[in-house]
Amino acid sequence: MHAEGEVLAKPGLADWRERLRLPAAGDAPALYLKRYVRPPRTAAAAARRSGWDARSLAGVEWNVLQALTRAGIATIEPIAMGEALDRTRERFSAILTAAVPGDSLERLLMDRPADVTARRRELIAATAALAARLHGAGLVHRDFYLSHLFVDLDRPGTVYLIDVQRVFRPRRWRMARWIVKDLAALNYSAPPGLVRRGDRVQWLQAYLGVSKLDAPGRRLGRRVAAKTRRIARHDAARQRRLRSGSNAG
Repeated sequence: MHAEGEVLAKPGLADWRERLRLPAAGDAPALYLKRYVRPPRTAAAAARRSGWDARSLAGVEWNVLQALTRAGIATIEPIAMGEALDRTRERFSAILTAAVPGDSLERLLMDRPADVTARRRELIAATAALAARLHGAGLVHRDFYLSHLFVDLDRPGTVYLIDVQRVFRPRRWRMARWIVKDLAALNYSAPPGLVRRGDRVQWLQAYLGVSKLDAPGRRLGRRVAAKTRRIARHDAARQRRLRSGSNAG
């Protein structure tokens, strides 16, 4: 426990980044604080290239959250943001946000599969609508996994999109490629034993707003399936490298 809250460690998290969970007061949601201290020039340059007209890493996330809200996408509530710069070099930035209700669909599928199955049609419609709204606004997530979609199964509610630091607006002629990557990431993260093929077809129909897939819809489905297989191969190779590295140690 940090003096200011619980430090949320994450494998591979750079030492210039820090995440804290601040305890809730009463019935209020917990708060999350992200801090960036003298990020490397490469990270700062990527922030400036992100297209969000931000001067810092925290500023990027702040502007992304504003854009998502304007697009009608339920997401993390931004509370405050601060930044300090030496001319164009970021010395420090931080963003404070409120926790969204519920839990990730990834965890719920593992811990409460029967409850998820009971609300399968509702969740298919809600997640497909979120994806369609995101892409319809000209935005892509780039980490569009079930772990980043939160729902509260105990109360009627909304699907919330989290982990939005990498959201960006591609050039129009590249949009289709990025859409396929988003949809493939979501497809890959849906466990085959719990999410059936029929569910995936129904999801794609809901995303496209059709009752039956036409030729362009089937073509999109094939592209998503092919990209999903490439993600699976890449992930398997990464896991093998990690295992061989740990065995060598």
